Amino acid sequence: MIQSQKLTEDETIILLIDYLAKDGWNIDSHCLGQIRGCDIIASKNSQKFFIEVKGAKAGDASPTKKRIFFDSGQIKTHFGKAIVKILDDKYLHPNATFAIAHPNDTLIKKAIGHLTPSLKLLGIQHFWVAVDGTVTAD
Repeated sequence: MIQSQKLTEDETIILLIDYLAKDGWNIDSHCLGQIRGCDIIASKNSQKFFIEVKGAKAGDASPTKKRIFFDSGQIKTHFGKAIVKILDDKYLHPNATFAIAHPNDTLIKKAIGHLTPSLKLLGIQHFWVAVDGTVTAD
């Protein structure tokens, strides 16, 4: 259950998994908490889908939680790390599909919303995930 309007990474992953499953994707694996790896790996037919997910705030159990929600500097740093992670995954799995997902959040859109359409040039999709589970793409 979503506890606030600011989604954590885990909450965003859970909402996105539900959306993907309804769209016919099988969820092969996902990472919650401090587990390392690709946040969501899904498959449909013979297509693999790798998705890196970011949140608007740290989870309550996060050992690094210092703020109520991420500021623009943190949002940009997380976005940069997600791009590098996806590019690394693209190198390892050249025939797969790739995306980065963020909560549909005003501060995140202000910080990086003008940048997300450029991901298409890298062959990376981008999703905005709303608290109600609605997912939209750039």
